[in-house]
Amino acid sequence: MYIERKLKNIPSKLTRLLKYFSQTKGKVPLHADHKTAVITFSDRILNKDMGRYSFILSQVFKFSGFEPVLRVNEGFFADDAPYKKMLLDQGFKLVRNTEEEEDTVVLQEGGKRKKLIKFSYGYALIRHKIDGYYMPYTLHPRFYQGYLKASDFAIFRRQRRCARIIFAGNFERKLYNKSVLKEKFAGTISRVEVLDHIDAKYAEDPAILRSGSKEHLYGLLSAETARQKFIISEARTPDDDWLSILSKSDFYLCLPGVRMPWSHNAFEAMAVGTIPILQYNELFYPPLEHLKNCITYTSYESLDEAIQSALAMSQEQVQSMKASVIEYFNTNLATERTVDKIESFFHSESDSMCIALPFLEQS
Repeated sequence: MYIERKLKNIPSKLTRLLKYFSQTKGKVPLHADHKTAVITFSDRILNKDMGRYSFILSQVFKFSGFEPVLRVNEGFFADDAPYKKMLLDQGFKLVRNTEEEEDTVVLQEGGKRKKLIKFSYGYALIRHKIDGYYMPYTLHPRFYQGYLKASDFAIFRRQRRCARIIFAGNFERKLYNKSVLKEKFAGTISRVEVLDHIDAKYAEDPAILRSGSKEHLYGLLSAETARQKFIISEARTPDDDWLSILSKSDFYLCLPGVRMPWSHNAFEAMAVGTIPILQYNELFYPPLEHLKNCITYTSYESLDEAIQSALAMSQEQVQSMKASVIEYFNTNLATERTVDKIESFFHSESDSMCIALPFLEQS
């Protein structure tokens, strides 16, 4: 059996090697007239689900005016993970070797001196602050296939709101109720636990509307009867509709991810001016402020208070909070803020810069 298994692996390994040597160059090409970002990610950021961050970061350097050159190894071609395909579709130059250490980017242009960016990551960065630029968590990778600026969300920010609170998204029990979340972030209430609590607490509450199909959800979001309601939907909807769905509600219940509190949906909600209800406001830089640009909770009891507060809030206060959310997003979360940091560093007298990524777990 062992020999059979090894023999079966030979074709796939040959295919992987062929891709590796046919799609990469041995070393970084020289460009006298190009601004180049030579990116040396560690394997763990390039592969599997973590590949979403290598794609986003590479795109950010492209948006900053640099031509990305990425160091990859043979293992990079071992699978067709979606984020890896997104990265390959960009047509970036891939190389097998660079002179730099892992998790660095070297910015260069012609004969000018090189500028070094070092990535620092790990949850410890939350408590033990370092001298560097704390890059905010991101929208989903699909929103980085082109350069979306804060102004590109204006059409969604102006959209008529049809519901008071919404939660829509994946809440598969095995995926979103893992013990690792509480092990790493004690006291965090998981996505499944929050929704189970709401089901039990508000089973007969007419203010809570549940939707199991795309058609039903779309119907609720276009009906006047949902104006002061809380919609919970498990319906799968097209990616192209997601920002429109988020922008149909005043508030979005931003529940934790699988392994950590951060989840793309909170940042997508804020991009379209929808106010987040969440437990992890302190993980934003600077922290979100309760009843200014978010509603926070720390327990089941304060979660109930947060829901009731949102449902009962005056339209004047909702509009004030919405304006604060948009201002916060434009000032702190928009992609152009990171682009500005990179461009400013490149034109500065400094030779090195640290970008902190506290949402990436230390290996």
